[in-house]
Amino acid sequence: MKSWLFPAECFSCGTPLLPSEKGACLRCLLRLPETYFWHAPRDNEGYRRLAPHIPTLRGVVSGFWYVAGSPLRAWVQAAKYGGRPQLLYAAARYMATLVETERRIPLDEIQALLPVPISAARRRKRGYNQAEWAAKGLGEIWNIPVLTKSWIRRGTQGSQLTRSRTARWTAMEGEFECIRAIPATVGVVDDVLTTGATLTAALRSLPPETKVWVFTVGITQRRR
Repeated sequence: MKSWLFPAECFSCGTPLLPSEKGACLRCLLRLPETYFWHAPRDNEGYRRLAPHIPTLRGVVSGFWYVAGSPLRAWVQAAKYGGRPQLLYAAARYMATLVETERRIPLDEIQALLPVPISAARRRKRGYNQAEWAAKGLGEIWNIPVLTKSWIRRGTQGSQLTRSRTARWTAMEGEFECIRAIPATVGVVDDVLTTGATLTAALRSLPPETKVWVFTVGITQRRR
């Protein structure tokens, strides 16, 4: 593996990484503010954002709060715009271990993980899809295959960062298309759950009978 992909020092603190550590050290992973959504996958902020729009939603698990002071904020930005997707991979593996240890999520029911796709243009520019790195981290711990060619994103709407909540929901209609058959029960994976507009549009493009779990590395706190 190329050295730039898995640097020898922790991105956050500069500590030399052990051979088993990728991108971030265990000390920095332990600093991530856990949501504990895996204790109640149908009674949490993430589930409430998505469930009204997705009747086949089985549960939502976001690993860590995406808030000021958490290393996750810098990691997500570095993964998206700085060529460091291994940081999401490391966080996802840690999240997967926490979920598996608790044994409250029926992982044996999930037949495949589907990372939310990015547009072809963005993938060419970035060189990768950061959601695939998160899915890879989860899948390795849970021993669940990752499907990367079942979905496409048209990429006609551009970035969502500067749009209002209402504009995000309107813009995302018809943005995704499922182009291959998928299993009956899947886990959809993304980096961060914000308003839920992107994930809702993506989930609506799946066959309507598909049972869905949603897994994101991070989640924003709802503004009061």
